[in-house]
Amino acid sequence: MKKSFLFWLGVATLFCSACFESGKIEALDEKIVSLNKELALAENALAEYEKNRPQPLTVLMDTVQKNEGYYQVLERLGVKNNDRGAIVLAIQDSVELSNLKVGQKFHVGKDANGDVQVFRFSPNPSIVHLLFKNPQTNRFEYKLVQKPLTVKQSIFEGHIVQGGTLHGTLISVGIPARMSGVVAGVLQCKIPFSSVQPGDRFRIMLEESFYEDSIWISGKVIYAEFEGRVVGHHEAFLYNDPDPKSTYNAHYTETGEALIFDGLRYPLDRLHITSPFGVRIHPVTGARKMHSGIDYGSPKGSPVYAVAKGKVVVSDFDQYSGNKIAIRHADNSTSYYMHLSSRGVGVGAQVTGGQVIGRVGSTGRSTGPHLHLGFKNAQGQWINPKSKTMIATPKLQGERMARLTKQIAGIRENLKQLESAEPQPIEGSTVKVKQKVISRK
Repeated sequence: MKKSFLFWLGVATLFCSACFESGKIEALDEKIVSLNKELALAENALAEYEKNRPQPLTVLMDTVQKNEGYYQVLERLGVKNNDRGAIVLAIQDSVELSNLKVGQKFHVGKDANGDVQVFRFSPNPSIVHLLFKNPQTNRFEYKLVQKPLTVKQSIFEGHIVQGGTLHGTLISVGIPARMSGVVAGVLQCKIPFSSVQPGDRFRIMLEESFYEDSIWISGKVIYAEFEGRVVGHHEAFLYNDPDPKSTYNAHYTETGEALIFDGLRYPLDRLHITSPFGVRIHPVTGARKMHSGIDYGSPKGSPVYAVAKGKVVVSDFDQYSGNKIAIRHADNSTSYYMHLSSRGVGVGAQVTGGQVIGRVGSTGRSTGPHLHLGFKNAQGQWINPKSKTMIATPKLQGERMARLTKQIAGIRENLKQLESAEPQPIEGSTVKVKQKVISRK
Protein backbone atom coordinates (compact mmCIF):
# COMPACT_ATOMS: atom_id res chain seq x y z
CA MET A 1 0.00 0.00 0.00
CA LYS A 2 2.79 2.33 0.90
CA LYS A 3 4.60 1.50 -2.33
CA SER A 4 1.50 2.17 -4.40
CA PHE A 5 1.00 5.51 -2.68
CA LEU A 6 4.56 6.59 -3.39
CA PHE A 7 4.19 5.59 -7.05
CA TRP A 8 1.11 7.71 -7.59
CA LEU A 9 2.62 10.54 -5.64
CA GLY A 10 5.56 10.49 -8.03
CA VAL A 11 3.27 10.43 -11.05
CA ALA A 12 1.27 13.39 -9.67
CA THR A 13 4.46 15.31 -8.98
CA LEU A 14 5.75 14.65 -12.47
CA PHE A 15 2.40 15.65 -13.96
CA CYS A 16 2.26 18.89 -11.97
CA SER A 17 5.86 19.61 -12.91
CA ALA A 18 4.97 19.14 -16.59
CA CYS A 19 1.95 21.43 -16.17
CA PHE A 20 4.16 24.00 -14.55
CA GLU A 21 6.72 23.82 -17.37
CA SER A 22 3.95 24.07 -19.95
CA GLY A 23 2.63 27.21 -18.24
CA LYS A 24 6.07 28.71 -18.29
CA ILE A 25 6.39 28.02 -22.03
CA GLU A 26 2.99 29.59 -22.76
CA ALA A 27 3.89 32.67 -20.71
CA LEU A 28 7.21 32.87 -22.53
CA ASP A 29 5.47 32.61 -25.90
CA GLU A 30 3.16 35.49 -24.93
CA LYS A 31 6.17 37.54 -23.82
CA ILE A 32 7.87 36.90 -27.16
CA VAL A 33 4.74 38.01 -29.05
CA SER A 34 4.57 41.17 -26.93
CA LEU A 35 8.25 41.90 -27.48
CA ASN A 36 7.85 41.39 -31.23
CA LYS A 37 5.00 43.93 -31.26
CA GLU A 38 7.11 46.42 -29.32
CA LEU A 39 10.00 45.80 -31.71
CA ALA A 40 7.74 46.38 -34.71
CA LEU A 41 6.46 49.63 -33.19
CA ALA A 42 10.02 50.77 -32.47
CA GLU A 43 11.10 49.93 -36.03
CA ASN A 44 8.14 51.87 -37.44
CA ALA A 45 8.92 54.84 -35.20
CA LEU A 46 12.56 54.74 -36.29
CA ALA A 47 11.57 54.58 -39.96
CA GLU A 48 9.23 57.55 -39.48
CA TYR A 49 11.98 59.50 -37.72
CA GLU A 50 14.47 58.72 -40.49
CA LYS A 51 11.87 59.81 -43.03
CA ASN A 52 11.03 63.13 -41.34
CA ARG A 53 14.24 64.14 -39.62
CA PRO A 54 15.94 67.23 -41.06
CA GLN A 55 18.33 66.33 -43.85
CA PRO A 56 21.72 68.00 -44.24
CA LEU A 57 21.34 71.07 -46.47
CA THR A 58 23.74 72.71 -48.86
CA VAL A 59 23.55 76.46 -48.24
CA LEU A 60 24.26 78.82 -51.14
CA MET A 61 24.42 82.63 -51.16
CA ASP A 62 24.40 85.23 -53.89
CA THR A 63 23.95 89.00 -54.07
CA VAL A 64 21.93 91.30 -56.27
CA GLN A 65 23.92 92.74 -59.17
CA LYS A 66 23.26 95.96 -61.08
CA ASN A 67 19.98 95.99 -63.08
CA GLU A 68 18.95 92.61 -61.67
CA GLY A 69 15.73 91.29 -60.21
CA TYR A 70 15.09 88.35 -57.88
CA TYR A 71 14.56 85.89 -60.78
CA GLN A 72 18.09 86.47 -62.04
CA VAL A 73 19.55 85.86 -58.57
CA LEU A 74 17.50 82.68 -58.05
CA GLU A 75 18.47 81.47 -61.51
CA ARG A 76 22.16 82.00 -60.75
CA LEU A 77 21.73 80.08 -57.49
CA GLY A 78 20.49 77.14 -59.54
CA VAL A 79 16.96 77.18 -58.09
CA LYS A 80 14.65 74.95 -60.12
CA ASN A 81 11.76 76.52 -62.02
CA ASN A 82 9.11 74.94 -59.77
CA ASP A 83 10.89 76.13 -56.60
CA ARG A 84 11.45 79.55 -58.14
CA GLY A 85 7.75 80.04 -58.76
CA ALA A 86 6.78 78.60 -55.37
CA ILE A 87 9.19 80.95 -53.56
CA VAL A 88 7.80 84.02 -55.30
CA LEU A 89 4.19 83.02 -54.64
CA ALA A 90 4.94 82.36 -50.97
CA ILE A 91 6.79 85.61 -50.32
CA GLN A 92 5.34 88.19 -52.73
CA ASP A 93 2.57 89.30 -50.35
CA SER A 94 5.13 90.14 -47.66
CA VAL A 95 8.15 91.44 -49.56
CA GLU A 96 8.51 94.29 -52.06
CA LEU A 97 10.73 92.34 -54.45
CA SER A 98 10.64 95.09 -57.06
CA ASN A 99 12.94 97.41 -55.08
CA LEU A 100 16.04 95.24 -54.82
CA LYS A 101 19.34 97.02 -54.23
CA VAL A 102 22.81 96.01 -55.32
CA GLY A 103 24.51 93.91 -52.66
CA GLN A 104 21.39 92.56 -50.96
CA LYS A 105 21.82 88.87 -50.12
CA PHE A 106 19.77 85.79 -50.95
CA HIS A 107 20.38 82.45 -49.22
CA VAL A 108 18.94 79.07 -50.21
CA GLY A 109 19.30 75.73 -48.44
CA LYS A 110 19.02 72.74 -50.81
CA ASP A 111 18.60 69.06 -50.00
CA ALA A 112 20.43 66.19 -51.72
CA ASN A 113 17.97 66.35 -54.64
CA GLY A 114 18.64 70.01 -55.23
CA ASP A 115 15.22 71.06 -53.96
CA VAL A 116 15.07 74.26 -51.90
CA GLN A 117 14.02 73.60 -48.29
CA VAL A 118 14.93 77.00 -46.80
CA PHE A 119 14.98 80.47 -48.38
CA ARG A 120 16.29 83.64 -46.70
CA PHE A 121 16.25 87.25 -47.85
CA SER A 122 17.35 90.21 -45.75
CA PRO A 123 16.79 93.66 -47.32
CA ASN A 124 18.57 95.32 -44.40
CA PRO A 125 20.22 94.29 -41.10
CA SER A 126 16.99 94.62 -39.11
CA ILE A 127 14.66 92.45 -41.22
CA VAL A 128 14.89 88.80 -42.29
CA HIS A 129 12.31 87.10 -44.51
CA LEU A 130 12.36 83.30 -44.17
CA LEU A 131 10.64 80.46 -46.01
CA PHE A 132 10.62 76.86 -44.73
CA LYS A 133 9.23 73.97 -46.77
CA ASN A 134 6.66 72.02 -44.73
CA PRO A 135 7.41 68.28 -45.24
CA GLN A 136 3.74 67.37 -44.81
CA THR A 137 2.36 69.82 -47.40
CA ASN A 138 5.55 70.29 -49.44
CA ARG A 139 4.75 74.00 -49.47
CA PHE A 140 6.73 76.97 -48.25
CA GLU A 141 5.69 78.67 -45.01
CA TYR A 142 6.67 82.28 -44.33
CA LYS A 143 8.19 83.79 -41.20
CA LEU A 144 9.28 87.38 -40.56
CA VAL A 145 12.11 88.20 -38.14
CA GLN A 146 12.30 91.85 -37.09
CA LYS A 147 15.15 93.12 -34.95
CA PRO A 148 14.77 96.09 -32.55
CA LEU A 149 15.13 99.60 -33.98
CA THR A 150 15.76 103.01 -32.47
CA VAL A 151 13.44 105.70 -33.89
CA LYS A 152 14.60 109.32 -33.76
CA GLN A 153 12.90 112.57 -34.69
CA SER A 154 14.96 115.62 -35.66
CA ILE A 155 14.14 119.19 -36.63
CA PHE A 156 16.18 121.21 -39.13
CA GLU A 157 15.86 124.93 -39.81
CA GLY A 158 17.52 127.21 -42.33
CA HIS A 159 17.13 129.83 -45.02
CA ILE A 160 17.79 130.15 -48.72
CA VAL A 161 21.11 131.83 -49.52
CA GLN A 162 22.00 133.89 -52.57
CA GLY A 163 23.33 131.67 -55.36
CA GLY A 164 22.88 128.45 -53.37
CA THR A 165 21.10 125.31 -54.56
CA LEU A 166 18.23 123.73 -52.66
CA HIS A 167 20.15 120.48 -52.24
CA GLY A 168 23.23 122.28 -50.97
CA THR A 169 21.16 124.39 -48.58
CA LEU A 170 19.47 121.33 -47.09
CA ILE A 171 22.81 119.59 -46.58
CA SER A 172 24.29 122.69 -44.97
CA VAL A 173 21.72 122.65 -42.14
CA GLY A 174 22.46 119.00 -41.32
CA ILE A 175 19.81 117.12 -43.32
CA PRO A 176 21.43 113.78 -44.27
CA ALA A 177 22.28 113.44 -47.96
CA ARG A 178 20.19 110.25 -48.06
CA MET A 179 17.12 112.33 -47.16
CA SER A 180 17.78 115.59 -49.00
CA GLY A 181 16.13 114.39 -52.23
CA VAL A 182 13.01 113.32 -50.35
CA VAL A 183 12.80 116.68 -48.54
CA ALA A 184 13.30 118.61 -51.78
CA GLY A 185 10.55 116.55 -53.44
CA VAL A 186 8.06 117.42 -50.69
CA LEU A 187 8.89 121.14 -50.85
CA GLN A 188 8.75 121.28 -54.63
CA CYS A 189 5.27 119.74 -54.68
CA LYS A 190 3.84 123.04 -53.49
CA ILE A 191 6.48 125.74 -53.87
CA PRO A 192 7.52 127.23 -57.27
CA PHE A 193 11.25 127.53 -56.58
CA SER A 194 11.71 129.93 -59.47
CA SER A 195 10.01 132.47 -57.18
CA VAL A 196 12.01 131.67 -54.05
CA GLN A 197 14.04 134.56 -52.64
CA PRO A 198 17.23 134.69 -50.56
CA GLY A 199 16.28 134.77 -46.90
CA ASP A 200 13.14 132.63 -47.34
CA ARG A 201 13.02 130.23 -44.41
CA PHE A 202 12.18 126.53 -44.03
CA ARG A 203 11.70 124.06 -41.21
CA ILE A 204 11.80 120.25 -41.63
CA MET A 205 11.03 117.40 -39.23
CA LEU A 206 12.45 113.99 -40.08
CA GLU A 207 11.83 110.61 -38.50
CA GLU A 208 14.56 108.01 -38.99
CA SER A 209 15.03 104.42 -37.83
CA PHE A 210 18.40 102.96 -36.86
CA TYR A 211 19.62 99.45 -36.12
CA GLU A 212 21.91 99.24 -33.09
CA ASP A 213 21.63 103.06 -32.84
CA SER A 214 23.96 103.67 -35.78
CA ILE A 215 22.98 101.72 -38.92
CA TRP A 216 20.42 103.75 -40.87
CA ILE A 217 17.40 101.71 -41.97
CA SER A 218 14.73 104.15 -43.16
CA GLY A 219 13.56 107.74 -43.00
CA LYS A 220 10.55 109.90 -43.79
CA VAL A 221 9.56 113.56 -43.81
CA ILE A 222 6.96 114.09 -41.09
CA TYR A 223 6.55 117.84 -41.56
CA ALA A 224 7.79 120.56 -43.89
CA GLU A 225 7.25 124.31 -43.61
CA PHE A 226 8.30 127.09 -45.97
CA GLU A 227 7.92 130.85 -45.49
CA GLY A 228 8.72 133.03 -48.49
CA ARG A 229 8.33 136.70 -49.32
CA VAL A 230 6.80 135.88 -52.70
CA VAL A 231 5.55 132.29 -52.44
CA GLY A 232 3.95 132.79 -49.02
CA HIS A 233 3.55 130.32 -46.15
CA HIS A 234 3.11 126.59 -46.79
CA GLU A 235 3.00 123.48 -44.59
CA ALA A 236 3.02 119.79 -45.46
CA PHE A 237 2.01 116.96 -43.12
CA LEU A 238 2.61 113.24 -43.59
CA TYR A 239 -0.60 111.23 -43.36
CA ASN A 240 -0.22 107.68 -42.01
CA ASP A 241 -2.98 105.28 -42.99
CA PRO A 242 -3.58 102.18 -40.81
CA ASP A 243 -2.51 100.10 -43.83
CA PRO A 244 1.21 100.79 -44.44
CA LYS A 245 0.79 99.91 -48.14
CA SER A 246 -2.17 102.24 -48.66
CA THR A 247 -1.85 104.64 -51.58
CA TYR A 248 -3.17 107.38 -49.24
CA ASN A 249 0.12 107.46 -47.33
CA ALA A 250 1.40 110.81 -48.61
CA HIS A 251 1.80 114.49 -47.78
CA TYR A 252 -1.18 116.82 -47.48
CA THR A 253 -1.98 120.37 -46.46
CA GLU A 254 -3.78 121.01 -43.18
CA THR A 255 -7.09 121.04 -45.11
CA GLY A 256 -6.38 117.61 -46.59
CA GLU A 257 -5.36 118.67 -50.10
CA ALA A 258 -2.80 116.43 -51.78
CA LEU A 259 0.46 118.23 -52.57
CA ILE A 260 0.36 116.96 -56.16
CA PHE A 261 -2.72 118.11 -58.04
CA ASP A 262 -1.95 117.22 -61.65
CA GLY A 263 -0.90 113.62 -61.09
CA LEU A 264 -2.66 110.45 -62.18
CA ARG A 265 -4.65 108.43 -59.69
CA TYR A 266 -3.34 105.11 -58.43
CA PRO A 267 -5.20 102.13 -59.92
CA LEU A 268 -5.59 100.43 -56.51
CA ASP A 269 -6.18 101.45 -52.92
CA ARG A 270 -3.19 99.42 -51.80
CA LEU A 271 0.13 99.08 -53.58
CA HIS A 272 2.36 96.02 -53.51
CA ILE A 273 4.60 95.67 -56.54
CA THR A 274 5.33 92.03 -57.32
CA SER A 275 7.06 92.57 -60.65
CA PRO A 276 8.53 95.85 -61.95
CA PHE A 277 8.83 97.30 -65.44
CA GLY A 278 11.79 95.96 -67.43
CA VAL A 279 13.51 92.77 -68.53
CA ARG A 280 12.71 89.79 -66.31
CA ILE A 281 12.38 86.01 -66.33
CA HIS A 282 8.71 85.19 -66.87
CA PRO A 283 7.24 83.45 -63.78
CA VAL A 284 5.22 81.01 -65.94
CA THR A 285 7.38 80.31 -69.00
CA GLY A 286 10.80 80.91 -67.43
CA ALA A 287 11.81 82.86 -70.56
CA ARG A 288 13.73 86.11 -70.33
CA LYS A 289 11.66 88.90 -71.87
CA MET A 290 10.54 92.49 -71.50
CA HIS A 291 7.84 93.12 -68.89
CA SER A 292 6.01 96.13 -70.32
CA GLY A 293 4.22 97.21 -67.17
CA ILE A 294 4.07 96.86 -63.39
CA ASP A 295 2.36 94.00 -61.55
CA TYR A 296 0.57 94.93 -58.34
CA GLY A 297 -0.34 92.01 -56.06
CA SER A 298 -3.87 92.38 -54.71
CA PRO A 299 -6.71 90.12 -53.49
CA LYS A 300 -9.14 88.90 -56.12
CA GLY A 301 -12.13 91.23 -56.43
CA SER A 302 -10.33 94.40 -55.28
CA PRO A 303 -11.61 97.47 -57.17
CA VAL A 304 -9.48 98.75 -60.05
CA TYR A 305 -9.64 102.49 -60.77
CA ALA A 306 -9.06 104.48 -63.96
CA VAL A 307 -5.88 106.48 -63.42
CA ALA A 308 -7.27 109.52 -65.27
CA LYS A 309 -10.19 110.80 -67.31
CA GLY A 310 -10.46 109.24 -70.76
CA LYS A 311 -12.27 107.06 -73.27
CA VAL A 312 -12.32 103.25 -73.13
CA VAL A 313 -10.74 101.96 -76.36
CA VAL A 314 -10.35 98.28 -75.38
CA SER A 315 -12.57 96.03 -73.26
CA ASP A 316 -12.17 92.35 -74.15
CA PHE A 317 -10.44 89.05 -73.32
CA ASP A 318 -7.45 87.16 -74.70
CA GLN A 319 -5.55 84.09 -73.52
CA TYR A 320 -2.51 86.05 -72.36
CA SER A 321 -3.91 89.27 -70.83
CA GLY A 322 -7.19 87.74 -69.70
CA ASN A 323 -9.87 90.36 -69.12
CA LYS A 324 -8.32 93.67 -70.12
CA ILE A 325 -9.29 97.33 -70.45
CA ALA A 326 -7.46 100.20 -72.15
CA ILE A 327 -8.25 103.91 -71.71
CA ARG A 328 -7.08 106.71 -74.02
CA HIS A 329 -6.31 109.95 -72.16
CA ALA A 330 -6.26 113.63 -73.12
CA ASP A 331 -2.51 113.59 -73.90
CA ASN A 332 -3.06 110.58 -76.22
CA SER A 333 -1.32 108.22 -73.80
CA THR A 334 -3.13 104.96 -73.08
CA SER A 335 -3.36 103.06 -69.80
CA TYR A 336 -3.86 99.26 -69.78
CA TYR A 337 -5.38 97.10 -67.02
CA MET A 338 -4.95 93.33 -67.39
CA HIS A 339 -5.83 89.97 -65.77
CA LEU A 340 -9.10 91.37 -64.39
CA SER A 341 -11.69 89.05 -62.88
CA SER A 342 -14.42 91.26 -64.35
CA ARG A 343 -14.78 94.34 -66.56
CA GLY A 344 -17.18 97.12 -65.63
CA VAL A 345 -16.95 99.36 -68.69
CA GLY A 346 -17.25 98.81 -72.44
CA VAL A 347 -15.56 100.30 -75.50
CA GLY A 348 -16.62 103.90 -76.06
CA ALA A 349 -17.42 104.65 -72.41
CA GLN A 350 -16.17 107.94 -70.97
CA VAL A 351 -14.59 107.46 -67.54
CA THR A 352 -13.24 109.79 -64.87
CA GLY A 353 -10.08 109.42 -62.81
CA GLY A 354 -10.80 107.25 -59.78
CA GLN A 355 -13.82 105.54 -61.35
CA VAL A 356 -14.07 101.78 -60.74
CA ILE A 357 -13.63 100.08 -64.12
CA GLY A 358 -13.11 96.46 -63.06
CA ARG A 359 -11.93 94.01 -60.41
CA VAL A 360 -8.56 92.36 -59.73
CA GLY A 361 -8.31 88.78 -60.94
CA SER A 362 -5.99 86.14 -62.35
CA THR A 363 -7.36 85.57 -65.84
CA GLY A 364 -5.14 84.81 -68.83
CA ARG A 365 -1.51 83.81 -68.27
CA SER A 366 -1.16 84.54 -64.57
CA THR A 367 0.28 82.87 -61.47
CA GLY A 368 -2.12 84.51 -59.01
CA PRO A 369 -4.42 87.50 -58.42
CA HIS A 370 -2.78 90.77 -59.49
CA LEU A 371 -3.20 93.82 -61.68
CA HIS A 372 -0.88 94.43 -64.60
CA LEU A 373 -0.79 98.18 -65.28
CA GLY A 374 0.77 99.29 -68.55
CA PHE A 375 1.24 102.66 -70.25
CA LYS A 376 1.81 103.59 -73.88
CA ASN A 377 2.86 107.13 -74.74
CA ALA A 378 1.33 109.15 -77.57
CA GLN A 379 3.72 107.44 -80.01
CA GLY A 380 2.48 103.99 -78.99
CA GLN A 381 5.60 102.96 -77.07
CA TRP A 382 5.46 101.17 -73.71
CA ILE A 383 6.80 103.37 -70.90
CA ASN A 384 7.42 102.74 -67.21
CA PRO A 385 4.22 103.57 -65.26
CA LYS A 386 6.42 104.75 -62.38
CA SER A 387 7.49 107.67 -64.54
CA LYS A 388 3.94 109.00 -64.16
CA THR A 389 3.30 111.08 -61.04
CA MET A 390 0.41 109.48 -59.16
CA ILE A 391 -1.82 110.38 -56.24
CA ALA A 392 -4.45 108.50 -54.29
CA THR A 393 -6.93 111.36 -54.20
CA PRO A 394 -6.88 115.18 -54.67
CA LYS A 395 -8.32 115.66 -51.18
CA LEU A 396 -8.80 113.51 -48.09
CA GLN A 397 -12.36 113.18 -46.84
CA GLY A 398 -14.41 111.50 -44.13
CA GLU A 399 -12.59 109.11 -41.82
CA ARG A 400 -9.21 109.76 -43.42
CA MET A 401 -9.57 113.53 -43.05
CA ALA A 402 -10.50 113.09 -39.38
CA ARG A 403 -7.44 110.87 -38.90
CA LEU A 404 -5.19 113.46 -40.59
CA THR A 405 -6.52 116.22 -38.30
CA LYS A 406 -5.66 114.11 -35.26
CA GLN A 407 -2.22 113.29 -36.63
CA ILE A 408 -1.52 116.97 -37.34
CA ALA A 409 -2.22 117.79 -33.68
CA GLY A 410 0.33 115.14 -32.68
CA ILE A 411 2.89 116.51 -35.14
CA ARG A 412 2.51 120.03 -33.79
CA GLU A 413 2.97 118.73 -30.23
CA ASN A 414 6.16 116.90 -31.29
CA LEU A 415 7.41 120.10 -32.91
CA LYS A 416 6.99 121.96 -29.62
CA GLN A 417 8.91 119.28 -27.73
CA LEU A 418 11.70 119.25 -30.29
CA GLU A 419 12.01 123.03 -30.22
CA SER A 420 12.72 122.87 -26.48
CA ALA A 421 15.31 120.09 -26.83
CA GLU A 422 19.02 120.72 -26.45
CA PRO A 423 20.81 120.75 -29.86
CA GLN A 424 22.96 117.68 -30.45
CA PRO A 425 26.05 117.47 -32.69
CA ILE A 426 25.72 115.40 -35.86
CA GLU A 427 28.44 112.82 -36.35
CA GLY A 428 30.95 113.98 -38.96
CA SER A 429 29.58 117.55 -39.01
CA THR A 430 29.90 120.81 -37.08
CA VAL A 431 26.12 121.30 -37.32
CA LYS A 432 23.94 120.72 -34.26
CA VAL A 433 20.27 119.73 -34.48
CA LYS A 434 17.42 119.31 -32.04
CA GLN A 435 16.71 115.64 -31.76
CA LYS A 436 14.98 113.10 -29.54
CA VAL A 437 14.55 109.35 -29.38
CA ILE A 438 10.83 108.62 -29.56
CA SER A 439 10.91 104.83 -29.28
CA ARG A 440 12.94 101.67 -29.28
CA LYS A 441 10.99 98.84 -30.89
